Amino acid sequence: MTIRTEIASHRGGALVWPENSPTAFRNTALLPVEQVEFDVHPTTDGRLAVFHDPVLERTSDGTGPIGAKSWAELQQLTLKGTDGERMLALEDVVGIFRPTAITLRLEIKPDHDRRPYPQTPAMVAAVLEAEGALDRTTVTSFQVETLVALSRHCRPKGTIWILSNYVMTDVGIAGAIATAKLHGVPALSVHRTMLTPDVVKAVRDAGIGIGGFAANEDADIRRMFEMGVDVFTTDRPDRAVAIRQSLG
Repeated sequence: MTIRTEIASHRGGALVWPENSPTAFRNTALLPVEQVEFDVHPTTDGRLAVFHDPVLERTSDGTGPIGAKSWAELQQLTLKGTDGERMLALEDVVGIFRPTAITLRLEIKPDHDRRPYPQTPAMVAAVLEAEGALDRTTVTSFQVETLVALSRHCRPKGTIWILSNYVMTDVGIAGAIATAKLHGVPALSVHRTMLTPDVVKAVRDAGIGIGGFAANEDADIRRMFEMGVDVFTTDRPDRAVAIRQSLG
C-alpha cells in the first residue's frame, strides 16, 4: 500500500507568518497542502477564538487568560508581528478555506490550568454544523476525554489524539493504542522525537492512523515522508511542499 503523506500547515505556518493570523491562513490557502492546523478557545460570551496559548501575552498585545475575555474584548487586541490584525473566530477560518480543498484541522485547547473547557466540544459541533464544515474538519486534542466529549455532539471527518511525550513515556505506544481503541479514536499523532518506523508499524498493525507533529527542520520533514506517515504538522509548510516535490 502506497501512502501519500499529507502536509498540515501548523497554526497556518508559524515559522513563516504570524501564527493563527489572517495573513497566515490566507497564505496557507494558496499552498498545495492538504490540511491547515489551528487552535480554539471559548470566550465568555460563546464565541470560539482561534488562538494557541491559554494566555494572551506571547502572540498578542493583551494580557491574562483568553478564556476570561469576551469576544468584544479580544477584538480590541492586535496580533504580534502583524500590521494591526485581529484574531479570528472559528467561522472566519472556515470562510477563508471554504473555496479550497484544504481540510481544517482544529485543535481543542484546554485552559491555563490544562483543564478542558467543558463547553468547547458542543460549541465546536454547533459552529461546524452551522457552517456546513463537519465533513471537512478533523478535530484533535492532547486530551482524549475531549475527543470522547466531542463524539457525543457530532461526527467530524476525523479525530486525532495527539500524544504528548509524557504519555509516550508513561504508557508507551501499546498503552496509547489500547486507549485509542477503547474510546474509538481512529488516529494518533506522535512528536517527531518519538516517532520511529517501529511506532508507525505498531499503530498501523492495530488498524489506527498515524501521524507526526513538530517537523520543522528539513531533516525531520524528510523523515516524515520516508516513514510514510498519514500526515504531519509543520511550521514550515513551504519547505514541506518543496521537499515533497523534490522527492517526486
